Amino acid sequence: MQKLTALFMSVLLTGCIMAPKGLERDQFTIQQLEAITEQDYACRCKQVRLGGKILSATALKGQMRLEILSLPIISLSAKPHLSAQTNGRFITYLDGFIDPASLKEQFITVKGRLQKQEVGKIDQVDYTYPVVMANHYKLWKLVPEYYYDPDEMADWRESRRRGWGYPFWRPEPRVRYGLY
Repeated sequence: MQKLTALFMSVLLTGCIMAPKGLERDQFTIQQLEAITEQDYACRCKQVRLGGKILSATALKGQMRLEILSLPIISLSAKPHLSAQTNGRFITYLDGFIDPASLKEQFITVKGRLQKQEVGKIDQVDYTYPVVMANHYKLWKLVPEYYYDPDEMADWRESRRRGWGYPFWRPEPRVRYGLY
């Protein structure tokens, strides 16, 4: 019975960290910005899964142009890794219209075809952006999560047990951010 319960829980928890439909990890040739080579642009057939933080969004006729600060993708969930070092920038085009103001500072994962390179500027420096024509994407919500440091909670429990400090001292909750 315990083995059956453990199996059920592992299947249930695995479902919680699966990538959104269309962004599963096994479908892509390229999953990191630094893995793109010059030969990848020639065929325009390479499927990529990239993500990061949206720096700017521009509404064009029938599509959106997004400049994205690339972050490594967590393999199973397809979420950008918030605490990782950035590995460059890329441009993606999405079909349709989304209000550009609602996209700024959001996090995104895109699936699409690597098309070409586009030359632009970052401040006064020339920069060559890889361009992805997205056919699937997921906008992630940055959500604060409050938690207590385990060591501080142990100190608090000990002070309650001994009868001093309580109710005057309580640990402060800490904040970390997650994508959902």
